[in-house]
Amino acid sequence: MSSIGKRLVAMEAKVAELDRRLRNAQQSGVVTAVNTSAGLARVKLADGDSGDFLTPWIPWKEISAGNISTHIPPSVGQQVDVLSRNGDLTDAVIDFSCHSDANPRPASGSDAVILIGRTMITIGADKTTFSSDVEIDGSLLVNGKSLTHGGKDVGNTHKHTDSKGGTTSPPL
Repeated sequence: MSSIGKRLVAMEAKVAELDRRLRNAQQSGVVTAVNTSAGLARVKLADGDSGDFLTPWIPWKEISAGNISTHIPPSVGQQVDVLSRNGDLTDAVIDFSCHSDANPRPASGSDAVILIGRTMITIGADKTTFSSDVEIDGSLLVNGKSLTHGGKDVGNTHKHTDSKGGTTSPPL
């Protein structure tokens, strides 16, 4: 084979490798396993040419990993995007996920909603709602105009019935 022919074959192989890496730069798949203590998961990627491919254990991105830090692992069955800058899945990361028929959006309004199991936190422009039991490990300071429980005032203006049938003064 001539030197030009060899160079063309080498260039063709290089272009094929670059095409493969470009195809692998971003792919969608479904999480199949999660190791929360290691911060790693495996994703099944659909490859139309040769069937499904299971990634090695790869990390997932977090919203924040500095002074404010999060730990929000993906769940098995969750649809995610897998990113690799150079197309080599050994250095890939799991990007944020996409809702799907199997995992639909928890709400359709403009409020931010976090859903974990049956616990829902809704954050609106002027109100945050917890739809779950709430446990506070530490002090609770309430600053506001009122504090109610079951429709009754339990804030700094509430009174109790005393033992003689009268009412007590508000808390000091």
